Amino acid sequence: MKTLAGGWALTGTGALLGLGTTLTLWAVGPSKFDPARSCHYRFDETRTFTAVERSFPPQVTCVRDDGQTFEYLSSTTTLTGTVLLAVSAAAVLAGAALLATTWLRRDAVPAPPPPGSRRLHLWLALLLGAALTVVVTVPGLALYVFLGALPALFFAAPALLGAAALAAALDRHAGPPRPGPRRRGTTVALGGTLLGSALFLVVSTTDALDALDDWTLLAFPLAVLLYPAIAATQHLVSRRHQTTTPASQPARP
Repeated sequence: MKTLAGGWALTGTGALLGLGTTLTLWAVGPSKFDPARSCHYRFDETRTFTAVERSFPPQVTCVRDDGQTFEYLSSTTTLTGTVLLAVSAAAVLAGAALLATTWLRRDAVPAPPPPGSRRLHLWLALLLGAALTVVVTVPGLALYVFLGALPALFFAAPALLGAAALAAALDRHAGPPRPGPRRRGTTVALGGTLLGSALFLVVSTTDALDALDDWTLLAFPLAVLLYPAIAATQHLVSRRHQTTTPASQPARP
C-alpha cells in the first residue's frame, strides 16, 4: 500500500507542477495563435517577424525580416521552466512506473469469481470509453495541439492510471474468467485512449479528409467504440483459450 501511495503521490505532484508550469509559460509567452504578431508588437512594430517555438526547453525565438533574432522569454524564465518541466516529467514517469510495476505484479486474488457477463462487460467498456473520450482524449489533444506534448502528458497520465484501475474493476466484475484483470483493464483503458487519440489526429490533420466533415463527426463515436472492441477481443481470446485448455486448469482470480 505504501508503494502504491508513493506512486500516486509522485504522479499527482508531477502532474500538478507540470500543468502549473506550462500554464504559466503560456501566460507569459506570445499568442499561441499568432506568435509572430506578438513578436511584432513587443520588439519592433515597424518590421515583420516570424516565430520559432520550442516546447523543451521552452523558447520562442523572434526572427526579424532582416535576420536579427530576439528571445521572447527571458533566460531566467527559460531556465526555470526547463528545470520545472524536467522535474515534473521525471516525477510523473517515475510515479507511473512505480504504480504499474507494483499494481500489475499483484494481478491475482485467492478465490476465482464466476465467469462474467460479456454483454455487461461490453456495455461497461462503452460507458468507460465515452467518459474517457470526453474527459481525457479531447482535452488532452487540445493541450497537445496548443501547448505541446508535455502538458498533454501531465494532464492525461493521472487520469489514465485511474481509468486503468476502474477498467480492471469492471473486468473483475464482468470480464473473462481468466487470470489478469488488471492487465486486461490497462489494455482497455490505455489502448482505447491511444487508438482514439490517433484516430482524432488522423481525421484532423489529413488533407484528404478536409472536405469530409462527416468524418470529424464520426471520429467521436468511433473512438468510443474502440473500448468495447478491445474488451470483446479479450473475451474472444478467453473463449478460444478455454476450448484448448483442460478443464482442470484453474480459472482466473
